[in-house]
Amino acid sequence: MRTLSWAISLVLITTYSFGQGVTFIQGNLRTPFTQAKAQGKLVFLEVYSPTCHVCESFIPTFKNASVGKAFNDRFVSYKLDVNTPEAQAFLSKQNLFVPSLPLFLFFDSNVKLIHAQSTENSTQQLVALAARVADPKQRAQSYQNRFRQGERNTSFLADYGYFTRIVKDTVSNIQAMQAYTKALKPTDYTSKSTFAVIQKVLLDAENPLFDYFMTHLALFKSKFPGEDLKKTGEYIIMTTLYSSRAAVMTPVRIQKLGVYMNTLGFDKKSIENRTLIPELNALIRTQQWAQVVERVNRYERLGSPGPDEFTYLGGYLKSKSQNPQVVQKANMLLSRGRR
Repeated sequence: MRTLSWAISLVLITTYSFGQGVTFIQGNLRTPFTQAKAQGKLVFLEVYSPTCHVCESFIPTFKNASVGKAFNDRFVSYKLDVNTPEAQAFLSKQNLFVPSLPLFLFFDSNVKLIHAQSTENSTQQLVALAARVADPKQRAQSYQNRFRQGERNTSFLADYGYFTRIVKDTVSNIQAMQAYTKALKPTDYTSKSTFAVIQKVLLDAENPLFDYFMTHLALFKSKFPGEDLKKTGEYIIMTTLYSSRAAVMTPVRIQKLGVYMNTLGFDKKSIENRTLIPELNALIRTQQWAQVVERVNRYERLGSPGPDEFTYLGGYLKSKSQNPQVVQKANMLLSRGRR
């Protein structure tokens, strides 16, 4: 009986040690970092949501023994529910953006981000990811230096661009995506991988790849869902219009983005409301006073403003310019706002 009991125990220990998947520890966010420091390991955080079907699909893959060994040997792993206050506070403190779920974040034990990415759901991809993070030369931490040294293959540039989105480095994102577009073969402009980059990485409507996307929308519609195209185009346009880049854009360029919104299927009222302030800022910056008044008149015709909009716009114009034409228009708007 003792021999049988010992044999069963050995089988259980062997199964646990060599057949288990990734061990996700319990506790709070301090726990993985404390354990990682004690064990001399890195930290892996799977940012997920219980309602995310893609996240759920990774569960069997994380239970794979080869994936478990690749991760358990190197990392202390923790599941971070993106909906919790704990996750929101942590991501805000780290100044991280979550483009899609699940997102895989890797830190050293001092809570310094060393790598971040999404990946395909396969045992091979996850095992390769673990090995990649273990190599300091392959981590996202090295991307900026590799870019400065001249690395320009499109796969690397897409990874670098995606990482810059996560860490909210818009300047580096624009640089990486300009280089990506330059390195991209024209025959690959409408490929699945390129559209994934446009959809998940590109932030700049000034990038030539975005111009190609908008001027060849019918070609993209023959390959990808129309709603995905509309959401993608809208996001890139709005990100550009309401960023610091808009401060140096010409009125003509901003008007062109309005045309693109029309191409995407947005109605005139929506376009007027979304492009008004960026376009007015550009016209005021270039002191095109008559065009400022004309732009406001067009907004009144097409944007369906109410008293609150009249009051806001009147105050905005008075704060931006002392030009008599503009001030007169501002006073008229403020008067209409008080009715």
